[in-house]
This record gives sequence, C-alpha cells and structure tokens, in this order.
Amino acid sequence: MKQKLFLIVFLLSLLPLNLFASEHQQVEQLVDRVVAVVNKEIITQSEFDVLFRPFYEQIKKAYQGPNLQGELESIRLKLLNQMIEDKLVYQEAQKLGITVEDVEVDDEIAAFKQQFPKGANFEKEMENSGLTIDDIKKRFRERLSIEKLHQSVIRGRVVVSPPEAEQYFKEHPEEFTQKERVKVFCITIRKNEEAIKKGTMDEAAKKKTESLLKDLKRGADFEKLAMQNSQDTHADQGGYVGFVQRGDMVSNIDQVLFSLPPGSISDVLETEYGYHVFKVIEKQPAFTKTFEQAKDEITEKLFRAQAHQRFIEWMDDLKKKSYISVR
Repeated sequence: MKQKLFLIVFLLSLLPLNLFASEHQQVEQLVDRVVAVVNKEIITQSEFDVLFRPFYEQIKKAYQGPNLQGELESIRLKLLNQMIEDKLVYQEAQKLGITVEDVEVDDEIAAFKQQFPKGANFEKEMENSGLTIDDIKKRFRERLSIEKLHQSVIRGRVVVSPPEAEQYFKEHPEEFTQKERVKVFCITIRKNEEAIKKGTMDEAAKKKTESLLKDLKRGADFEKLAMQNSQDTHADQGGYVGFVQRGDMVSNIDQVLFSLPPGSISDVLETEYGYHVFKVIEKQPAFTKTFEQAKDEITEKLFRAQAHQRFIEWMDDLKKKSYISVR
C-alpha cells in the first residue's frame, strides 16, 4: 500500500498538470472551474484535486476533528502556491530561452526509474495511470528548464567565502557536537484510547507485546514481526527508527537504549501511548567536529540558506510583475 502511494505521488509530482483534467472530470462528473490564473495560463480545480488527493488521504490518517480541517487548509494553500510558483518559473525559463537537450531528458528518466521502490515496474505503473512516455518526457523537460533557471539566476550567483564558514563555526559550536547515539528498531503496540486518556495500563496490549518479545527471544525476525504487528509510523520499514541521540527519548527508554550493547533486544517498555520493544543495532560515542571536518557541511548549509533567500526575493519580484488571480 505504501509502495503504491509512493508511486502515485512520485508520478503526479512530475507530470504536466493538464494531463489530468479530462479524466478527473469524467470520474467526478463535475464542471471544472478555474482556481487560479497565472499571467495567460490557468490552474483548474481538477488539476489541483489530482495533486491534492494523495496528501488528503495521508492527512486523514494522521489528524482528526478541527486539527484535520486546519491541516488540510494549510496543505491546500501551500500546494496552490507551489503550483503558481512552478508556472511562473517555467514561464520565465521560456522567456529566457532556456533549452533542454533530449539526452538530458533521457538521463533524468533513467535516474528517476532507479528511485522506484524495489519490485516496482516503471512502464507498468505508467500504463496503469494512462500515461505515455511522451507525457513523462514533457514534464521532465519542464523540470529541467526550471532547474537550469535556478542555476543561472539563483544558485549561480551565490558564493560562500571561507571566512563566512569559519565565523559560522565559531558562533554555533553546539551544531558540531554530536551526542552519544544509537541506531534502533522498534515494535510498538498501542494502548486503547481509554487507557491513553486515563493514563492507565492496557493489559491486552501489554500481553501482546510480551508475546512478541518471547517470539524474538526464540529467534523470530525483528523486522518481519514489526511489519506484521507494530502500530507506529515505522512499521512499514520493519520497525527501523534510525539513530536516536541521548536525551531524545523519554527517560525510561533513553536509559535502557544506551545501556544495551549492539545486537541486543530490550524488555517490554511502557509509555503513555503503548508498549515497546527495541533492538539496538549500533552505538556511536559523542564527539566534536573540527572546522576542517565541518567546513563542507557549513558551506553547503550557508549556500542553501542564501540561495533560498535569494529565490524568495526573486520570486516576490516576479510575482509583483505578473498577473496572478486566485479564485
């Protein structure tokens, strides 16, 4: 399911917006309407809805009640603004005569295929979505044009000097001191809503977690059990949480994780939301980077920050010179 959603979102994010209008109208049987005008181009409701739908499905799972509506409205506004800015940037790229060679498009498509989840079939997914290779090539050509404009107008004019990087290093020493950390996997069985609300135990959830721990001690595969049973956001990754720094977790879990040697499994640990079993894979001691070790990282960070600020200023100016109407 998650793999399928990834494919849908990934494809939608790279396709020309006008590919979707007629199909969406047939499915919804609605009269399309214009939601925004960007100079002489329009963004229709159906174009917006197709890109918004995958986000809507995910947000519904994560939020409820007033929080759901608030988050939906926030995403709606951000997505519409992104669609408007994409149109503006591509229009500007066309004005500047930025071109993209066929070989560049082919190389990008080849790289795109490599990012598909293992076992996914690019051509099959394209066919199932009613898309052609020409559709894909058109959108990649647009995206590459936008990237070239960014390079010439934004990134190509940003320079971070060594003194700037060194000054940042001196002023932000805490960023270059890494705390002790551990790489972990986790299985979570949530308490029922009443137990969470009252702050009490949930015997059924606890017993299930204890049963899973017994299976692990008998040699069961941690990742497989996590995918089949865990009830948190890491389940689809086999319970993989990644690196956790000392102090990131609640105190009882933090203390246990940093006392376990790599390869070991914790006992059942309780939090206000449920019961957990952790597996520690790797431990790394605390250390502080020297400037030489941090120089490239700092330069990249400052470069991105300056480029981002330059883009904001450039986009604000472009919007002032353009006709934009949100309806």
